[in-house]
Amino acid sequence: MSGAPPFDVAETDRLLTTTRSVRRRLDLDRPVPREVILEALDVAVQAPTANNHQNWRWLVITDPAVKLKLAEMIRSSWTFHRNDIWTNAGRRRNDAQAKRNYASAHALTETLEAVPALVIPCVLGRPPDVTAINEAWRARMADKADEDPGHLVRHGETRASIFYGSIFPAIWSFQLALRSRGLGSTITCLHVPHERQVGQLLSIPTGVTQVCMIPVAYTLGTDFRPADRHRAAERTYWERWGS
Repeated sequence: MSGAPPFDVAETDRLLTTTRSVRRRLDLDRPVPREVILEALDVAVQAPTANNHQNWRWLVITDPAVKLKLAEMIRSSWTFHRNDIWTNAGRRRNDAQAKRNYASAHALTETLEAVPALVIPCVLGRPPDVTAINEAWRARMADKADEDPGHLVRHGETRASIFYGSIFPAIWSFQLALRSRGLGSTITCLHVPHERQVGQLLSIPTGVTQVCMIPVAYTLGTDFRPADRHRAAERTYWERWGS
């Protein structure tokens, strides 16, 4: 059997390392066809999902009036968020990269209603209550502590990991599929503080969790480069933490 990899590794790595959060280089004037978004979503739903539940749902908004209302809510959240992060950022306020990130995020809030499509990934159900789940398990196992090590298990964290771990791989696959088609995207969660109002505006049932929002548009240019990151070897441990 040939030892050649099944894909062009260089091209695959180029896609993976140059899929950036795009906020200021979104083409606000070029429409995004519905079929392109659906193609990318068809790629996204091939992502792993716990127990093959496939309990994701995707809401795509292109109506200008609705996008404007969403943008107004997000600008309200941004006002409080930016004050909080800038107050707590400490020395990072003088960091050049932090300033660029701040400016980029601010720019998106100013133009959000003009982005051709806003995609809201959702999950059927609500996030698990980690504390309540752990307390219920401890109570159930209280009289078995001497004979069953199961009393040491914490199910709450597991269920929370499963809940979000079943949607974010699909979100990232969606962003990669967009990038490969010449589109840009980013993840923003600034509508989440207004989840109830957003749900009412978009007829999203209260039992459905809005995970984030993904602005989608063609990009102004395609020359995105890998980000300035620490080398993996500098942040990777083997066998034990810190080793």
